[in-house]
Amino acid sequence: MPESTFFSFLGRLQAERKLPPLLLLYGFNEFLGEILISEVGRALGHPRSEFNFKRYYFDGDEECGWEDVLGEADSSSFFIGAQKIITVAIRDVKKIALGSVAKKVLAAYLRKPNPHTTLIVFVSLDLSRDDYKQLKKEKLLRLKENLESSHTVSIDLDRTSEAEIRAFIKQHLKERKIAISAGAIERIQEIMADDFPAILQQLPKLEAAAAGTQTIGSDDVDELITGVNSHSIWDLTEAIEREDAAAYLDILKYLFINGVKPSFIIGTLISYYHKIYTAKFLLKRRFPVADIGKVLQQPPFILNKFIALVKNFPDPKIREVLRLIYRLDYESKTSGEDSARISLQNFIFQVKALA
Repeated sequence: MPESTFFSFLGRLQAERKLPPLLLLYGFNEFLGEILISEVGRALGHPRSEFNFKRYYFDGDEECGWEDVLGEADSSSFFIGAQKIITVAIRDVKKIALGSVAKKVLAAYLRKPNPHTTLIVFVSLDLSRDDYKQLKKEKLLRLKENLESSHTVSIDLDRTSEAEIRAFIKQHLKERKIAISAGAIERIQEIMADDFPAILQQLPKLEAAAAGTQTIGSDDVDELITGVNSHSIWDLTEAIEREDAAAYLDILKYLFINGVKPSFIIGTLISYYHKIYTAKFLLKRRFPVADIGKVLQQPPFILNKFIALVKNFPDPKIREVLRLIYRLDYESKTSGEDSARISLQNFIFQVKALA
């Protein structure tokens, strides 16, 4: 079975406009599958209609089976408007396993598929990332085996590299005459963490935000992506400085409610405390305050306040705080998101215990 990735298949499809007889899409990043389905539709080359764009849902309540789907696939012809794209969206884990009749009719169809039909088998499940990994090891592997043929193209929607995503963002915005800085893309990646591919869903939001200036910088990214003003992160660090547990927990709750991921908050705290540590190092070597501000990219309007904090932050305490936050980062990456939320809530009390 020919295998491909989201970006390589998308590039080839846009360049060649050739449609495979059967396309298998699966992965936790299922929204990428919807993008590919739309592109397959555009590659067909004529307007969408109820006749040539059909979708079946296998979710436990369907009234048809594989025999009906393949009967529909066989009914298309070479006439323009009579060519078809048929999507079978599997939304129930139990429907991934094929029965004996389904295996038989699919095997017969794949031996000689209709060249005027593209059949898309789209595994679209409401599962966590960890559950999807387990599913790939078991049921999805068997589904791939059942759909094995020289006519089948299989795409794991999770096989996307960070470099490909960054390049796609830049090219997409460039085509719309929007410039995005390297720092802004890095900030997006920091915020999105494991969900970096999901930024492709938010490209229309970036386009709309850049309508006036036609540019996107790192300062624009926080609120655009999370919907939360960056001041809330500053408030969080100020609450830690004051060791005000009540304020810290309230701000943390606000960030969680607004969808800010623990990985982003932890990354921000690491960056914040690392800047304090670096500034202490530079101050001891008599670097000018203005130069420190440039090196650490501290805005002028908070630079004096930041330097005052750095001077009053004891050396032993910054080392201990960094140990705490790096341990928190490690635990968040090995124990899951729920555990990371609890650890972040406990962080303020660990800092207070250092005093």
